[in-house]
Amino acid sequence: MTQVENGGDSWYNGLIVQLNKRMSKGLQVAFSYTWSHAIDNANQGGGSNALFFDSLRSTANGSYDQDRGTSSLDQRHRATTNFVWSPTFTKSTAPGARYLVNGWQLSGIVTLASAQALTPTVRVSGAPFSGAAFNTTLNGFGGTNRVPFLPFSSLDIDQTYRLDARLARELPFTETVKGYLQFEAFNVTNSVVNTFRLTERYSASGGVLTPTANFGSPTQSQGFPDGTNARRAQVSLRLVF
Repeated sequence: MTQVENGGDSWYNGLIVQLNKRMSKGLQVAFSYTWSHAIDNANQGGGSNALFFDSLRSTANGSYDQDRGTSSLDQRHRATTNFVWSPTFTKSTAPGARYLVNGWQLSGIVTLASAQALTPTVRVSGAPFSGAAFNTTLNGFGGTNRVPFLPFSSLDIDQTYRLDARLARELPFTETVKGYLQFEAFNVTNSVVNTFRLTERYSASGGVLTPTANFGSPTQSQGFPDGTNARRAQVSLRLVF
């Protein structure tokens, strides 16, 4: 008998702090910080089956109290700061002041974030015990392959330290046409952030667990839009008319 239900519960607690300095004397700054904790007792992370497949420690179908833990989507701390600095070095209207001295702008976004987490897994080789229906999990029922005696989301992926910056130069061609020559750098410090790690904590054969030597080692560092979060830079010209 297969039972399908929406039986999981989730809890979210959060605190948000925002500070803003409006543009004055050529400087604008905005800061935001979020503390949060996401908890659930199905630990789906967005999409897999529940019931006996994920609830290895539940006492009965529909009771998930023993599976309560930190959600795989949880991120405890996240702080961002963005700024724009447009200094006026001189009030002169001479061509040299207009085209060389004034018209510069520096802006950036700083992101600091704690790690999201993964759940340790076990790789089963062969039937876990005599009479098992499936040979992919310790319980013999198939479904999730997480380690049942370790906490959910106990493997941190990676923290984020990132600065994106832009240096722009205004070019006043005419009274109605302006150009902006821009140099932009994404992840200025080239602080590459791992986005996944090896989750296999144990391998199991014949009911014997063997620790995996390279458990937790990074396996990828993906990023939008071109598949990497390594440093990138570009130059552009924008016309406003």
